[in-house]
Amino acid sequence: MNHIIGYGNRLGMILIGLLIFAVNGVAAEDHVMSTHEQKEIVNTVCNFLENNYVFPDIGEKTRKNILDNYEKGKYSKYSSAKEFARELSADLEATSNDKHLGVIYDPDWVAGLKEQGTEEDAYLTEEMVKEERRTNFGFRAMKILDGNIGYLDLRMFFHPKYAGETAVAAMNFVSNCDALIIDVRNNGGGWGYMVAFLCSYFFDNEELVEFSSVYSRPEDKTYQSWSLPYVPGRTMPDMPLYILTSKSTFSAAEEFCYNLKHADRATIIGETTRGGAHPIDVKVLSDALVLIMPEWRSIHPKTNTDWEGVGVQPDIEVAAEEALYNAHVQALETLLARAPGEETRRQCQWYIDGIKAKRNPASVDISFLQSCAGRYGSYTITLEGDMLHCQRGGRAKHSMIPMSDDLFLIEDVDDRRFQFMTEQGEVTGITVIRDDGQGTVLSREGSQGD
Repeated sequence: MNHIIGYGNRLGMILIGLLIFAVNGVAAEDHVMSTHEQKEIVNTVCNFLENNYVFPDIGEKTRKNILDNYEKGKYSKYSSAKEFARELSADLEATSNDKHLGVIYDPDWVAGLKEQGTEEDAYLTEEMVKEERRTNFGFRAMKILDGNIGYLDLRMFFHPKYAGETAVAAMNFVSNCDALIIDVRNNGGGWGYMVAFLCSYFFDNEELVEFSSVYSRPEDKTYQSWSLPYVPGRTMPDMPLYILTSKSTFSAAEEFCYNLKHADRATIIGETTRGGAHPIDVKVLSDALVLIMPEWRSIHPKTNTDWEGVGVQPDIEVAAEEALYNAHVQALETLLARAPGEETRRQCQWYIDGIKAKRNPASVDISFLQSCAGRYGSYTITLEGDMLHCQRGGRAKHSMIPMSDDLFLIEDVDDRRFQFMTEQGEVTGITVIRDDGQGTVLSREGSQGD
């Protein structure tokens, strides 16, 4: 579900993002259009293209193409308002190569816009807020990965007027981590207010950072977007930050990546994003149709451009499905390189070895696995299928993942691993190796505790 984005302050009413074709998620009943209605709508769209579209030359080219199609009768065969909107949108995007330009059929949304007006709150309908609250305003998952690496799965940037408390809770949750991974691989957009709000957590509030200037063609004015001088909770200006992207990452999510990448504040890992940068405005065309049109463009202070049409290039390019594993390893290797002492380095290497083993377990002969089953002090090791499991007393059972021929990590147990000892081809015991480098030997069927 793609939504909309604004830039904050005066720019809050101007939006980025592909709006949904049925705002409430329900397909509305179709309308029948007359040729007179089609003519009026085409003329209105062309007028907006001529006077408001962000790039005058592209707007003029697109206007001429739409008029030419109309005069050739291309749209007259569509009496259905839905089909007319779909065809007109396809031509607008194809000519302009702008993914933010299009016509949407949604009578219910039009009614809401007419009732509430076209200011910022018109886009934040009660139904939309209710729906996004049920999805936690896009904050889909938060957890701590192995090695104290924070992970946040963020599916959209909703307006902080409603999602602010959730955002603050998410930032507080990860603030004690040693590094952070933010996943926007499935994020299709949102509000620029939330982009600036979240970005501000990763800078020193005492020195504000300019994210972009935004030029309005209708107003012929330029506005600026900056980091905020205050955000609730702890800021994380020095925490290593990694952002995961995919070909589906779009709009506000791209702005989030672009801001942090070009401020040298985050490492982008994954695929080149979709490439939609221009903030939009919304124009009511009829009782059923709305025009979505970019009237603004971003100008980054470092690049003097934006990501429109080209997307945000990752710093480390990998397939989207490989991005999380890659970022996890990168985060730990960064911490390893920065480690102030031997103990911290050992801990980092411990987790690096562990996640690599989980990704690519060693191949161990089944006959050896069979010989490992038995009791070792308070531990009972069993073979189920082709995987060893361990259980301590009456506690939960855990899978054992082979790191080498005789060394195994314990799933969901971070602080110890088992290394089997053999004599003359027979398993005689295990060494319980702890993450501090210490080890305890347990004989098979022995009574020695650990």
